[in-house]
Amino acid sequence: MKRVDPGAVRMKTATSGGRSRLAGIALVLASTVPFALAGTLTRLIPASLWQVIGWRGVVGGGCILAFAWLAGERQPMGWRGWVVALVGAAASVAFLAAFRMTQVANVTLIYALAPFAAALIERLALGVPVARGTLVGAAVSAFGVAVMVAGGLGAERAEGDLAALAMMALFALYTVLIRAWPATPSLKAGGWSAIVLFPVAAVLDRPFAVAPGAWAGIFGFGISFALAVMLYTMGARRISAAETGFYGGFEIPFSIVFAWAILHERPAAATGLGGAIVLVSVGAGAVQALRRG
Repeated sequence: MKRVDPGAVRMKTATSGGRSRLAGIALVLASTVPFALAGTLTRLIPASLWQVIGWRGVVGGGCILAFAWLAGERQPMGWRGWVVALVGAAASVAFLAAFRMTQVANVTLIYALAPFAAALIERLALGVPVARGTLVGAAVSAFGVAVMVAGGLGAERAEGDLAALAMMALFALYTVLIRAWPATPSLKAGGWSAIVLFPVAAVLDRPFAVAPGAWAGIFGFGISFALAVMLYTMGARRISAAETGFYGGFEIPFSIVFAWAILHERPAAATGLGGAIVLVSVGAGAVQALRRG
């Protein structure tokens, strides 16, 4: 009988695990590019907000549901799944609406507060302990966002900043619900959260009256949205939550760069100052989580 070398087996296992981790990092990093394009595409597509929301939901949500089926996520949604889907739908509306009313940089940087908000919701609703560092980071980031919002008071973009704050709180709640209900088919809920917005768009607008020149952009946006979700999901399964949060954070600078390069959008001074405070706080928290995880 051939003898198996335990050392060789361990080395092979470690190599396989290392490759899986590198693949996970690459997938999460790749997902940040289509995620980061959301603000620029929302502003760039020559269609009404609800036309964009409706068709992005049909195309992107349909692709996500197909991916969920292929990934083996075939259990019924249940009432919890539909609650998650409706919260996600509300968050998506606020997210895309905010991009139409304020700078992409503002929305992206306010969204960076979501992990802190999720931690606070878990503490208040579920009694989950919150580390002191997380509380400090949340307070510092909140101050940075206050600087950004205060800079827009009295201006048209103040409404967009408030919509971004609502979006951030809803996405934080969405995250908490998925953690609290682990049996919930999260991919299916994400797909349906986009699709259910089409009938709303049909009531509030005319989704079939899209200008001919806008269809390519709308369908591209839907595919981009689905691609981001699929890449992120496949990557997050291969690495720790701390690493997922850290590498997923590259979406923030990418979003600002895309808006600057394509939309020629220059962040206001208040956005620059408040954004720097948020980035330092979020970055420090991500590094700490990475060391722990």
